[in-house]
Amino acid sequence: MAPALVALRRALVLAVLASLTLALTASLAVAQTGDGSDQDGETASRTVEILPLRSGFIDPPVTAQILDIIEIAEENGSELVVLQYTSPGGVSVDLDEVLATMEASPVPIAVLVGPLGTGAEAAGAAGMLWLAADVRAVADDAVIGPLEPADLADDGSYPTADRVASLVEATDADPAVVEALLEGPVPAQQLVDAELATLTSANIEPLLVDLDGTSVDVGPDADARELTLRFDEVEVRFHSLGLVRRVLHAATTAPFIYLLLVVGLGMLLFEVFQPGFGVAGLAGVITAAIGAFGLTVLPVTWWAVALVVLGLLLYAVDTAMAGFGPLTVAATAAFAVGSWAFYDHEALALNGWLVAATTLTAFVFFVFVMTTILRAQAGPEGVSVDDLVGRAGIVRSVLNPEGHVYIDGALWRARWTGETKRAKVGTPVRVHDVDGPVVLVEPFEPAQPAGVASGDDEGDEAAGSDARG
Repeated sequence: MAPALVALRRALVLAVLASLTLALTASLAVAQTGDGSDQDGETASRTVEILPLRSGFIDPPVTAQILDIIEIAEENGSELVVLQYTSPGGVSVDLDEVLATMEASPVPIAVLVGPLGTGAEAAGAAGMLWLAADVRAVADDAVIGPLEPADLADDGSYPTADRVASLVEATDADPAVVEALLEGPVPAQQLVDAELATLTSANIEPLLVDLDGTSVDVGPDADARELTLRFDEVEVRFHSLGLVRRVLHAATTAPFIYLLLVVGLGMLLFEVFQPGFGVAGLAGVITAAIGAFGLTVLPVTWWAVALVVLGLLLYAVDTAMAGFGPLTVAATAAFAVGSWAFYDHEALALNGWLVAATTLTAFVFFVFVMTTILRAQAGPEGVSVDDLVGRAGIVRSVLNPEGHVYIDGALWRARWTGETKRAKVGTPVRVHDVDGPVVLVEPFEPAQPAGVASGDDEGDEAAGSDARG
């Protein structure tokens, strides 16, 4: 049983680290430098800066990337900036700053809500960025709106209706479309008929082809500018969120934040019952920290978050006490209720199946898995740590300085007291003292069985035989 428990612990830790490593590696693989250079080091006279975003909220990492690309385009005198996205809205963004930057940009900005076939949408802040663009493009199956609320984390004080009205007023569109956009969603064809959408396009490449040679009004003075976008005359540069921004952007996905927080706290509580602070604890700190960042971005119900944390703590206390009674029921109830009401917005509500599966997983982990591990660590029934003084054992997890050793077929928590910094797996040790539930161990050299010569003795005997010969 004990070797299986050690293997289970290692498998859990490796699975978490492998998931994080794959996610970060994938992020690095797709990240672009956006430095404006071709592979041969040459720079074209005109450039098109493109930021294609996957589905997700318009959040601080995304808006920071948009502002950076507009700044790069202004410094390089780029021909066009293109933003492509599908987004259910904005969270915790300084919308006025982004809108003001877009409106003041001397470089034309095109926003494409697409691509075709994805059922793209642009609600809230995402739709308002589309309205503020110099070129407003949509896929045929895309929709814009509802634009209110502009920010899901807003307290209702942002003047969404007035801001949308001013953006529509700057176009030749029918002002009556404002009410439709606020309540939305408004399909692409209706936006074209209202002369609010500049054109429809399936993707970025046909958009650039359609815009080549067209004239757009740019900047606060509405200066007309003819676009030259022939592929043999411009350099197309794709940008993407950097690694840190990509991770933070992923942390604005409602289920992801919830799971990160639960898994991170679960690993930290798991580490509480282990000797020392190992890989699981470090992974738990990182995971919980990313989840905590997400809590500052998305609107959450804080009493519900507190119930989730309380539920996990009650599970840990219940595991330590091995009571499994009213405390177990209280932990399960607190965790389930907190999970159900975790977010303070209907659009972010967690799926009922996800809540049920996570609650069941937490219950099984603490009530069964952790209990089994703690029972194995307690050693055989009727044997106390004081009985182990003087006995020999084998290191089963690296003592650095604490870990686990096997003594008489049972797993015990141990602390290394040898001269070296740590003891590796397989090192023979001997218990010389105890400290509470932890045995203190030192190096141990097993005695040679009677009649078996050591390596040195064999060498001496061989040398003597040669001499006699």
